[in-house]
Amino acid sequence: MAQPSPCLQAALDAIPAAAVAVDADRRVVLANKNAAALFALPGPDVPGRRLSDIAAGLDPLGPVLADGVPAAGLATVITVGQRAIPVLIDVTPLPEPDCGGALVVLMENHDTAETARRIERLECLAGIGEIAAGAIHEIRNPLTSINGFIHLLRNRATRQTDQAALEYCALISQEIGHINSILSDFLALAKPRAAAFGAVDIGRLVRDVQGLMYGEAILSRIAIEVRLPDGPLPVYGNADKIKAVLINLCRNAIDAMPDGGTIVITAAAEAAAVRIDVADDGVGMPPAVLAEIFKPFYTTKENGTGLGLAICRRIMHEHRGEITVASQDGKGSIFTLTFPQT
Repeated sequence: MAQPSPCLQAALDAIPAAAVAVDADRRVVLANKNAAALFALPGPDVPGRRLSDIAAGLDPLGPVLADGVPAAGLATVITVGQRAIPVLIDVTPLPEPDCGGALVVLMENHDTAETARRIERLECLAGIGEIAAGAIHEIRNPLTSINGFIHLLRNRATRQTDQAALEYCALISQEIGHINSILSDFLALAKPRAAAFGAVDIGRLVRDVQGLMYGEAILSRIAIEVRLPDGPLPVYGNADKIKAVLINLCRNAIDAMPDGGTIVITAAAEAAAVRIDVADDGVGMPPAVLAEIFKPFYTTKENGTGLGLAICRRIMHEHRGEITVASQDGKGSIFTLTFPQT
């Protein structure tokens, strides 16, 4: 396919939106840099492809190409890979015999009202976070005192060989530990601590998590397989926080396989991103659960707090990344982490 002149390409690139010229068969003839970014493809890889092979959901083009009538502000949702992107589309037919196709301009549809609602919600959550941090501090103070008295009672029960009292003390200490764990999770969600960011090799991190989870997995009759490329997978982030996300996903996968199974962790470089998949062959999740699992306090576990995945999502957003899940009831789940590549 012939290369466009530098002047024409510069003009296309100056358009502040994704712009592609297609022929009558909807095959891309020209594309600007914003189109390459929207479609997550290197610029040279866009021309020559059919639009349907690049993105799903561009149905409004059909009538425009057939009737030769321009259209503006067509609202739709296109799917690029696993991303659903709301867009507004302007289509201008291009005359025969030069092209016989159309110039397609796509702009992401950012709903200003929805944005305002999100900002209001974030401000509300920030206020709740400040209140929660103070409340947690006040709760922990008496818990520390209670734990101290339990220690004294345990010592007395030991001297008096009171087995029942020792068992009660152990149970109370265990429940205090459980409360502290919930408070720590809630504090991490409500008021996250600043963490140092730097270069992180995802491949090495995945290997570390495999080693850390080995004993827990063996006890549950579960194998952890790791699939990594030969070279490094660098991202900019905090190793401890990313490791916490992976450990949480592995533990969820173990819980989803009560009869044993396999966890497969796959990491690879994609276009301007590093992707990690954590897959299990467990019980899976129905659509109703999938719609709720990242919400704080939602849990399907008898003793769960419902904070683990909410914290994972917040950590991923701190890294300018995303966490998504694909699952079918009875057929396992795949959690996907996507990081911008350094």
